[in-house]
Amino acid sequence: MTSWDQKWKSHKTSKAEAWIASQRDKVLGDCLDRLPGNKKVLEIGCGSAINLKKIKNSRTDADCYALDRSPVAIELAKKEFPNACVADCENTPFKDKEFDLIYSSGVMEHLGEEAAFLAEMRRILKDDGLLVTFVPARYSLWRFYQLLLFWFAGNDFEKSYTYGGLTSVFSANGFEKEEFIGLDPFSVQGAVMKVFDISFDPPVKSTPFKSSYTEICLVARKNNAWTR
Repeated sequence: MTSWDQKWKSHKTSKAEAWIASQRDKVLGDCLDRLPGNKKVLEIGCGSAINLKKIKNSRTDADCYALDRSPVAIELAKKEFPNACVADCENTPFKDKEFDLIYSSGVMEHLGEEAAFLAEMRRILKDDGLLVTFVPARYSLWRFYQLLLFWFAGNDFEKSYTYGGLTSVFSANGFEKEEFIGLDPFSVQGAVMKVFDISFDPPVKSTPFKSSYTEICLVARKNNAWTR
């Protein structure tokens, strides 16, 4: 059993995780509202599928699919999403231009490089669809905490992104930015929830410093004029 299988087998959603998922859900709901008619939605690296469950329970216009490399995650996801499948995000079993909305959170920072992943997302995303990606921000207190764990406790090191760096990666791989969104400014509020296992409505919701959030999110569309 891989470390990811072990993680999802014993996973319990903390209040901090539930809160950040609620913030992602607002972004995803807004993106779904921009797309017409019934939407085919795919979560890449679904894990516990916390956000996909929110979409399923709140939307009648979304047909939900899930993908993860962990058989344990998919076994659990299949209880609610029969179309869930075990697959690599760089080589999915889906048809060309199949999905209206594709999203991932906590996925891209684990990849060695982004080009193969984004090429596959271009292949399976409809020409007028949206790709939504949540990744760790470079300049945040939460990132500083992760770095301390890496250097002093040997934890796995993840990539992190600046706003400019993230948009550049997408632009170089055939996408154009529609919107940039930051979640949990300065990481203080999410850290308090995590440490004390509490949840509250944060008083601070934005910052002028684009990359100082716990997570940054890029909403992107295909650049249909792009060529390799």
